[in-house]
Amino acid sequence: MSAAERVEALLTAKADALVRRSPRELEALIHPDFTYVNAGGVRFDKAGYVDFCCTSGKIVFSEQRVSDLEVKPFAGFAIATMTLHDRFSSRGQLVAATYRSLCVFGVSEEHCLWGAGQTMAAGSG
Repeated sequence: MSAAERVEALLTAKADALVRRSPRELEALIHPDFTYVNAGGVRFDKAGYVDFCCTSGKIVFSEQRVSDLEVKPFAGFAIATMTLHDRFSSRGQLVAATYRSLCVFGVSEEHCLWGAGQTMAAGSG
């Protein structure tokens, strides 16, 4: 399986874990030294991200779709850019939003783990 196929499979599994609010499945996809900055500018480590997205109830995903995925493989890692189409509830409000995201993945023959990412609101241009 190519690096791009591994990253795409991980993103599909991540979206499924988010929608099903499965902390164990999400944890299995994320590197222990993970760091992430969300569209609101909040920085998370692995435990904080899993808690925020799966257990805290602060955000509850009903859908996450990926489009415009571009994966650039390097020795031992890959960088991906994508458009995220999210549907979730936050603070009792239903949100349907589009974001741009840049993520870094550790990739080997044995595994692919999400190591870092940053997401921002998609521009209108």
